[in-house]
Amino acid sequence: MLYSDIGFGVAFANVCMLLVLLSIYWQNYRKWKSQYTIGLLVFGIFLLIQNILSLGFLGSPSPPPGPPTENPSHLPLLLINISQLVALATLLRISYK
Repeated sequence: MLYSDIGFGVAFANVCMLLVLLSIYWQNYRKWKSQYTIGLLVFGIFLLIQNILSLGFLGSPSPPPGPPTENPSHLPLLLINISQLVALATLLRISYK
């Protein structure tokens, strides 16, 4: 349960950062009409979809009562979400001026 709870929080933070980044990229596209910003928008949308799916996977209903067990697939997903959090925070820092 611990991995999925932390992973859910990290995935939610990723979704929030992606929404901010997408709004910045959209404003930049409207200002400059650059193909590069279209690429950033498309990439950001696919990454947003991946993180929303991650939220659905990590927020799935709890198993029936019994001894607590941790789903072994939640640890790799947590590590992926943490690496995305670091990368998105870096992008946000660079993009937000």
